[in-house]
Amino acid sequence: MSASGSAPATVVTEVSIQELGTLGGAVSQAKAVNRLGHVVGTSRDGLGRSRAFLWTADLGIADLRPLSGVSSSANDISEPGEIVGGGDTGFGDFHAYLLSEGTGFDLGTLGGNESEALAVNRLGQVAGHSRTRGGVAKHAFVVPEPGRMLDLGSLGGATSIAHDVNDGGEVTGFAETSAGPPHAFLWTAANGMRDLGTLGGTASMALSINNRSEVVGGSGRAFLWTEQAGIVDLGTLGGRTSCANDVSDLGYVVGVSQTGEVDGRGLPVTHAFLRTPDGRMLDLGTLGGHHSSAAAVSEGDAGTLWIAGHSHDATASVRAVLWTVRLGQ
Repeated sequence: MSASGSAPATVVTEVSIQELGTLGGAVSQAKAVNRLGHVVGTSRDGLGRSRAFLWTADLGIADLRPLSGVSSSANDISEPGEIVGGGDTGFGDFHAYLLSEGTGFDLGTLGGNESEALAVNRLGQVAGHSRTRGGVAKHAFVVPEPGRMLDLGSLGGATSIAHDVNDGGEVTGFAETSAGPPHAFLWTAANGMRDLGTLGGTASMALSINNRSEVVGGSGRAFLWTEQAGIVDLGTLGGRTSCANDVSDLGYVVGVSQTGEVDGRGLPVTHAFLRTPDGRMLDLGTLGGHHSSAAAVSEGDAGTLWIAGHSHDATASVRAVLWTVRLGQ
């Protein structure tokens, strides 16, 4: 989900938001974007089915059709353009896949009938979650090389989910502890699964890791974890809660936060945010509705950030969006 780039330029000079459309249905959500501005996500089609999509500025939104079944998701896209998600196999199972150069590869499972890939790095290594044999437990996995899916275990509980993998093969996500509530984890091949703790509450979840081994996620509020500082509260846009969904290699963080306002139904308003490396948090706004969320950030060329996510429009319809952020010195 992250891309390398030039030195940080934290003066935001322009922010624009673009609706990416749907595959014919009422809802679409963008999940990831690479440094070329290519976006993947999930959309309802005209029959109400959930379908994986790829959006590019040149071609617009297109159904990926990664496996032979009906339902599918697209959760990440790498710099080389490899895409991962999950899809029906056509035989009643739902499997993680890797789509490379137009060909979909079924990644299999950890023994159960369900798996989904949530992240892919520049080397084509994949992370996600799968049912284990017997179908009771759901465990985090990483595919370090084609044909080999590793069970990453848990922190003492039954369930774990891997949300991201960096180019060094480090994996982050969350896992149930022996006490029950899930905690954010960092997994490495050398040291296994490490509990990253919480912001003082009972639960936390890690959602992204960059190539500097910086981890972001949520523990009631958005957090950044580093080896040097541990887990640090990133704040909010004025409300009580927030969650960080992605972090770029240069330290740009995106996510969602309550603003402190309420909508017409009395529910908290939530907006997508961008946090710059110097600690400033910017409200990215919406398509005209009360809610938006930023799922992923990538550093493009010439001082550009691409941010993918979704927003409510003025009619409260949910649409995939791409924010373009221009940076200056």
